[in-house]
Amino acid sequence: MQRVLYPALGLIALTTSTQAMADTSAWSSYAAVLGQYIVADDDRAATDVDYGGGIGFLVGAMFDRDGGLGFEVNVDLDTFETGSTTATDFYRYGLGVDAIYSFGDRESLTPFVLAGIGGGFNDVLPDDEDGLTATGRVGVGVVTAPLFRDFPVKVRAQALYGYDDLDDGFWEPEVGIGVEMPLWTAPPPPLPPAKPEVQVVEVPTGLLDDDDDGVINARDRCPGTPPGTRVNGDGCELQEILELKGVTFEFNKTRLRPDALSLLDWAVKLLHRYPDMQVEVAGHTDSLGSNDYNQALSEARAQAVVDYFVETGVRAAQIRAKGYGETDPIAPNDTEAGRERNRRVELRVLN
Repeated sequence: MQRVLYPALGLIALTTSTQAMADTSAWSSYAAVLGQYIVADDDRAATDVDYGGGIGFLVGAMFDRDGGLGFEVNVDLDTFETGSTTATDFYRYGLGVDAIYSFGDRESLTPFVLAGIGGGFNDVLPDDEDGLTATGRVGVGVVTAPLFRDFPVKVRAQALYGYDDLDDGFWEPEVGIGVEMPLWTAPPPPLPPAKPEVQVVEVPTGLLDDDDDGVINARDRCPGTPPGTRVNGDGCELQEILELKGVTFEFNKTRLRPDALSLLDWAVKLLHRYPDMQVEVAGHTDSLGSNDYNQALSEARAQAVVDYFVETGVRAAQIRAKGYGETDPIAPNDTEAGRERNRRVELRVLN
């Protein structure tokens, strides 16, 4: 069977194709060596040729490691036995390229088909018949899985039907069997990063808020409040007037006591929780002093609380200050304890 000597231009194209594949991550390559038997054409030479045989070497590649289209470059050294004691045997040296299609990944039993063209040099008698010839071939074959776990050698067998244009041209069957080994296989693409495992964390019972009012069950004194209800720190519905207990003033003073500031922080949290709630800061005094003086004093005390709220991030549009003077006592003004209670501030919910 004759193999092709492809022209230099074809070699350049093949080299370019190989370099392009090297940039991909899917191709794989292999090499093989086969012993060959050729059923020689009866008209091959003036002296009958009994048969031909030889050895073939090839390097191939698949464009996709899972199978499909690829190519092979082969070199063959063939001898045709004349069976004559007076005439020498004939020789042929060939080089060719085949397109091959593999029906699998060549890591398990994989059949394939191929077709190619080539050329070579025939050394025959008479010597004036020597020369280059063009050839072509088609065929089928199979390659096995690796025979050994640690040594990936495989068996390759093929049956071909080739054409050699020596003289009037010959069509000759050929069979070959040998071994094939992988040369290089591109690594598979990296696996996508594993999705983080979702952890389910059980919330301790003490942190549950069954009525979703912002107060956990363990501290909710009014469980089951309707959705959307404004509640205080105990989980109970807010009243229209919220007395800021402990927020009192010294006699004739508008300055907030230090202990009052920490108490006002509760109201700050409440106003942040309900930013749509409009409130009035109502200031009050005891009965000592004139009505006009006490009115001005109550307004100043209410404004002192508003200023503190604004300093801690409450929107100014959400609150307003109003003084009620001595007009709304909650305790008798005839004792010092009662008068201290009357010097107070309240939050009045307006909406």
